[in-house]
Amino acid sequence: MRKNLFRLLAAVLCLALMIPAASLAASAVYDPATQDYSIYPELGDYTPADAVYPTIILPGINQSDMVYCDGNGEPMLDADGNRISGGVILIDSTQVKSKVLKLIPPLLMSLAMQQSSATLADTVYNIVHEILAIQQMDNDGETVNNLVLESFDGPISEYPDKDWFYRMLPMEPVAKMIGEENVYLYTFPLFGDPVESGEKLRGFIDNVKSRTGSEKVNLVTISLGGSILTAYLDQYPDCSDINKIINIVSVLGGTDIMADFMDRRFNISDEFLYSEYVPMIMKETSGSASLGYLINILLRILPKQTFYDILTAAFSAVLDTVILNDPQFWAMLPGDRYEALADRYLHDGEHDALLAKTDRYQKARMNLKDNLSAAAAAGVKVFNIAGYDLTYADGDYNYFGIVKSTADANCDGIIPIGSTTLGATSVPTGTQFDKDYLDAADPKYISPDKSVDASTCLFPDRTWFFDKQHHEVGRDDKILRLITAIVGGYADTVDSMPAFPQFNVGRYTRPLIRSDGGLVFKAQAVLNDIAGTYTDEQKANVRPAYDDTLAMLKDTTGGEDAAASVKIELQNALADIGVGEHYTDSNTWTKSALEMLMKFLNDLVMKSVGGPGSSDFVKNLGK
Repeated sequence: MRKNLFRLLAAVLCLALMIPAASLAASAVYDPATQDYSIYPELGDYTPADAVYPTIILPGINQSDMVYCDGNGEPMLDADGNRISGGVILIDSTQVKSKVLKLIPPLLMSLAMQQSSATLADTVYNIVHEILAIQQMDNDGETVNNLVLESFDGPISEYPDKDWFYRMLPMEPVAKMIGEENVYLYTFPLFGDPVESGEKLRGFIDNVKSRTGSEKVNLVTISLGGSILTAYLDQYPDCSDINKIINIVSVLGGTDIMADFMDRRFNISDEFLYSEYVPMIMKETSGSASLGYLINILLRILPKQTFYDILTAAFSAVLDTVILNDPQFWAMLPGDRYEALADRYLHDGEHDALLAKTDRYQKARMNLKDNLSAAAAAGVKVFNIAGYDLTYADGDYNYFGIVKSTADANCDGIIPIGSTTLGATSVPTGTQFDKDYLDAADPKYISPDKSVDASTCLFPDRTWFFDKQHHEVGRDDKILRLITAIVGGYADTVDSMPAFPQFNVGRYTRPLIRSDGGLVFKAQAVLNDIAGTYTDEQKANVRPAYDDTLAMLKDTTGGEDAAASVKIELQNALADIGVGEHYTDSNTWTKSALEMLMKFLNDLVMKSVGGPGSSDFVKNLGK
């Protein structure tokens, strides 16, 4: 039974991995004319006369779209006439409902009989497989269908959809400073071979150099983009045309989330599964855990074995259809866990071509530190920016908290600190190094919470750490500004700019600074209005909140509390003159009371019944 649960719970993780693909939606048209980045005073001295190298961004997991096409390369359309495309998952959403309805008859039969059935498991497997079939991978690590990568070889100044670009990659400060004509996006497929993507990067770099006349480029990797850099450096170790490499929360050493997922290492205690896990997820997604507690109670309708079988079938479908045959997913593994998992899945004589691809990437992964050291010796400056002091259960996407490694993690919620920093030593979040370690360490490199030692990084003097900063770093203005300072040459080491110390704290300022509707830019549009749309009195109403926001932004070491406070103040000031809506606290007393009641009922059921379903409980009473 435990083995079945291992197989199944991972289905939830894999499906959850794909959820972020739908989390961003357009809310406004990009309008650069309304944006004034002099709000970032530490960058105010930059002039166009300074040396500028074109900058190529290697983006994260959801920032390269693929389009499902027919054999002629024409996009396939769903029943509503929309193209089927996506960065993480490609699904014909118009067909999902009809497929899921197939589950009702066998599920009702299982409920009536209070026992599982092969028909139920087969139905679940087939439904999940059919939903994910568009991105199915074969045993050679190739897509079964024709998935065409959307790419653009020109700069952002010529990009067909700047709104999409700046929503996905809020790199406005960088683009404003060095010019959009010097910013490029290199997209690559999630369903493909990172080594092949690394090889194609060579041609992309040559194209940028040819278009700009520059002898060198900067490479900025974000999250999964680190795997493409890893593959590239192992194929093209001569880095004479690279000026700087800036890794932003990049998966340079893999993540235990993916390894635990493949290895079926989960926290499967009844207390966690039937009490904590679902409410934790619902709290993140809806702001209240009430529905999660209700789901926990309703799960008792199903016998535990039925619940396990549903999960097992779903996981098997996800694994077989997409994950295990995709070289890019294998690139997310920590190097020291690759061999065991390759032995488990790929040494069966049916995956030889895929194994050759994953082995090739493993070689690049194990050579990464040497390759970067050689690049640094040749004059390339390598920088790293990382978040820490979280577990996989903290922040967004906390459904990953079910993996066993959560108990030992010190990470940004997605990738461990040792991976994003190329070797920082750490202890689990919430703990500290022991006295002997601290006595022997250089205090300059020890984090304020005494959980991270930066001295063991490959480039300790060019690595920055942000406490409690989630993996989604585009939400933090300080990190965006630090990237800009590095690209522009202001920040050469962690000691170059007092505004950006090596150890800093994260904050959430995206609602203030996002290009498609940031409150700061809305306020600028009001205060700079010359058409008479707003009265002097209305402008005077907005000015104090705007000034308070600028003061908060000026403090580049401030934390989340100050950011949250000015966001509310500015939002309400704008709403007072008819721009947007007033801030409302979603945690009303009725909502909190309901959550407390549902938790009480959930705890009562847990204490009375435990983890098994109600029928299992009745059977146990009769024994």
